[in-house]
Amino acid sequence: MNYYNTALQKIKCAQQQFSTAGCCCIGNIGPTGPTGPQGPATITVGTTTTGAPGTPASVVNVGTTENAILNFTIPEGITGPTGPTGATGATVYSKKWHFY
Repeated sequence: MNYYNTALQKIKCAQQQFSTAGCCCIGNIGPTGPTGPQGPATITVGTTTTGAPGTPASVVNVGTTENAILNFTIPEGITGPTGPTGATGATVYSKKWHFY
């Protein structure tokens, strides 16, 4: 079954008047799993660098597991098309004064 059909089945099931145990989409709830590992104590943003156009974005932890320092590289966008020529600007005349 593809994702669309699975989602559609869940929506139809939710629209029906049902008990959780009787729903076609929801099984029995299992036991609580074990506690996961401790996450970082701190997360700090380090540097943000512009990468070359077309390269993937990346995030690198340059700190430790406990105190993460994240350096980001975000690619530059590709150059867009040249826009239309703008209107002609005003002409400014200047006079030079000479003192003898």
